[in-house]
Amino acid sequence: MLPTGDVQGCLRKLETLLRIVKYPGPVDYNGLSVGDPSAFLPILSFSLTTFSPPFAEQLVAAGLELTGKTDLRFTDTLYKVLRDIFHYKPIISKQQFLQRGFVQRKISTLCDIIDLVLQRHKELKKPRLRNPVSHKDTRGADHAKLTKPDTVSREDNK
Repeated sequence: MLPTGDVQGCLRKLETLLRIVKYPGPVDYNGLSVGDPSAFLPILSFSLTTFSPPFAEQLVAAGLELTGKTDLRFTDTLYKVLRDIFHYKPIISKQQFLQRGFVQRKISTLCDIIDLVLQRHKELKKPRLRNPVSHKDTRGADHAKLTKPDTVSREDNK
């Protein structure tokens, strides 16, 4: 979370994050600076559905579809994603998010969400070991002959 009272600093941090995720659309800085939800929603939608295809697939697999929804339904699902996937509780309520105002809290929450998506994207993009390296048994063929079922004594089984 960012320190209070520094809207311009929050906007600079947001601008940096938007460069990192290569946000392609126009950014309505006037709308962001007055807390207009219509300035925040396209950035959120891009971050959650377009930026990271592996993360978007994870959301769909979890039954959390974000595309083609009204602002209210999108926000409801967004808060479910934050709660269930990221275990994150925003500093702003859904109702506050959909109103004008609460500028700093909205920008701070947006930055947190982009950070969370970036972290999850990196986790999902980590290369996984496909075929673990097998180590040859260097002890020789005689090792396999040591324990045959008919040669094990009763005392060994206790």
